[in-house]
Amino acid sequence: MSTDPSIIKVGDFGATHGIKGLIRIHTEGETLAILKTPIVCSVELVGGTKKQVKILEIKKHSSFYLAKLEGYETPEAVVVFRQAGIFLKKSELPKPAPGEVYVLDLIGLEATHVLGEKGLGYFVKEVIDNAAHPILRFVAKEEIEPKEVLVPFLNKYVGDWDLQKIQIEVISWEDWFAV
Repeated sequence: MSTDPSIIKVGDFGATHGIKGLIRIHTEGETLAILKTPIVCSVELVGGTKKQVKILEIKKHSSFYLAKLEGYETPEAVVVFRQAGIFLKKSELPKPAPGEVYVLDLIGLEATHVLGEKGLGYFVKEVIDNAAHPILRFVAKEEIEPKEVLVPFLNKYVGDWDLQKIQIEVISWEDWFAV
């Protein structure tokens, strides 16, 4: 997985579909579907090998998308991409809507009870993909305990954020120290 903040993971390839070389894409939101095809993306195969691939067509099908890749005409050819991550340059993605953010933009934000007030000494180190919802991994800046706190990225536990102030509000923060 890329650690470059200018590269964002937008989904994963799944199983092949049908006899024409289509492959499933599993993704949150509709970012891939609203981009104009063809889409040139970076792909990280199982095992870490990276490739460039061109998505010629993408369409919604049930709870996933189906994609046609340039140069891959059969299920046997496209199967190499199964479980591969799909990455795009952040500059190629649409701007987030008001009140939305790419989760990678949260990395480095300091936890606070109220934006603009003193921080709590914990910073978002990582956003962990989880089937139910992302999880923010906060780490302590100094020698305080606990060293790490995991918080579900849900409105119930995370308030607003301010990328300019480099802060993110946490709700019921103390409850997470017991988990």
